[in-house]
Amino acid sequence: MIRRDMYLKKLEMYTGRDVVKIITGVRRCGKTTLLKQFIEELKENGVPEENIIYLNFEGMIYTYFNRAEGLRDMLSEFINHTAGHCYIFLDEVQNVEGWAEVASEMLNLFDCEIFVTASNSSVFQSNFANVLAYRYVKIDVYPLTFSEFLELTADEKGHHAEEGVEQLSKDELFREYLRRGSMPGVYALKEGVSGRDYLSNLYSAILLKDVVQCNKLRDISHIDKIMEYILTRIGETFSPKAIRDYVKQQGITISVDTVYSFLEALTGAFLIYKVPRFDIKADRELETQEKYYICDLAMRNAVMGDEGASEEACLENVLQMEMLTRGFSMYVGKFGANQIDFMAVKGEDRTYLNCCASIEEKEAVRKEFGPLTRIRDNYFKMVLTMDPETKVNKGGIINYPLINFLAQG
Repeated sequence: MIRRDMYLKKLEMYTGRDVVKIITGVRRCGKTTLLKQFIEELKENGVPEENIIYLNFEGMIYTYFNRAEGLRDMLSEFINHTAGHCYIFLDEVQNVEGWAEVASEMLNLFDCEIFVTASNSSVFQSNFANVLAYRYVKIDVYPLTFSEFLELTADEKGHHAEEGVEQLSKDELFREYLRRGSMPGVYALKEGVSGRDYLSNLYSAILLKDVVQCNKLRDISHIDKIMEYILTRIGETFSPKAIRDYVKQQGITISVDTVYSFLEALTGAFLIYKVPRFDIKADRELETQEKYYICDLAMRNAVMGDEGASEEACLENVLQMEMLTRGFSMYVGKFGANQIDFMAVKGEDRTYLNCCASIEEKEAVRKEFGPLTRIRDNYFKMVLTMDPETKVNKGGIINYPLINFLAQG
């Protein structure tokens, strides 16, 4: 597995600080690998192995310690028999009741620091922030970006210059990335093992463990229909009421409140990501007609088949996940009657992005550039396309090859 330096640097930055490092992300996106890479880094920098404890609460061996009392006893015993600063790593900590109380107690009583991972946002429920006295930092981990895919597969045939083998173009490599997906586990499968089967099983595991069980959902007869609606409308704005009406057409009656609860559980498992609308003129976030994107397009195709998602919707999905990885908060821009695919926000800065397959046709130029030219502020604006080069410049707003943008990382 490649070193995911952007995340390792964040862990390094907060190491030595009196805060719990909470690493979140969808199941199997690489959180455990990241922890193990960081542990190896600590050892290389002189930290004795006996000063490090790693517990994975997905394993049966640690079932006894999935309550506060058991975990407290184990960690206290470990620290009391260790000389010097201790490093505690708790993997999939959402499976431990009262983990925050234990973490707070360890920080208060001992010379240690704590790193935890979670595959759903249940770790942030209740009064955990008060329990930790706000001594925590959240580090979001996402599936592989296109640039990480290029690094990970660099030694595969056709991915590099090799005598007797035709090298794939960037466009072909990008199509392969879309097909194989961004979940690291796919690239560790043995030859002959189906990536689609792996992703379909992973999807089911996320629904069961991180959506249903974690949120103690009882009536789940409609969850497949809710996901079916979302996955066939990637890149479209819609409301929870529209989902309610769709499910009702399938013969299942649910309330809008139930839809909201399931959407919250699905986003809380990092399976899908909500992108709210933002009124640029009024400078405020809107409460309706948001978009949803899935964490991995190949997972969507493994569950739904290749039909039902347009090329532009797929490109938007990839771009949305890329910008989240780069640390941006994402919105759908509304400017009067016009819509901007994305308004990416980081701190006080904004970037407006439209995304499409091509701007070869005049109608495409009008559609993609028109809304951007009407926004009279000084923030950066750009149209990302699958065209191999820049062809249009409207008052400094250009089209730029999406693949090149993604490959830059």
